[in-house]
Amino acid sequence: MGSDGNLTDDAKTTRLGLYGTTYVAPRWRVAPAVLAQTSDDRYANGDSYDWATFNLRFANELTQNFEMQYEASYQWMDLDPKGYKGRNAVEGGYTRFTLAPTFKPQVGGFWQRPEIRVFASYSDWDSELNNFAGDDALGKDNFTGGQWTFGTQMEVWF
Repeated sequence: MGSDGNLTDDAKTTRLGLYGTTYVAPRWRVAPAVLAQTSDDRYANGDSYDWATFNLRFANELTQNFEMQYEASYQWMDLDPKGYKGRNAVEGGYTRFTLAPTFKPQVGGFWQRPEIRVFASYSDWDSELNNFAGDDALGKDNFTGGQWTFGTQMEVWF
């Protein structure tokens, strides 16, 4: 569960990750992923944090040095902190859609790096999730979902 010094001595978790990538057509790859975690007694006796994420990324290799990536994600959360740091129990979902033009020295699969991409992501979530905490962005009254994010990413593997 990482190096979190706030964990109780009885904290326990189980985490699952399944992912891969394959070509579905000569210039199209798909990379599905399923990630899930359940934990109990993490920060307070009797608390529970459960979530599952389903992700699907398509990459269309348009030229030798350029591909378009399309990604959709859904995450379901059932969080019951038992009052830890004044947080509230919530259950709900989070969705995200991303478009990412990607430049690389050579296309040809997931393992070809380095690459740099610009992206535009649209995220939305169930409004109940805003009740989890009042001391972060998700707890602010004016942060209610339907948000756009723009940026750049770079990946280099050694």
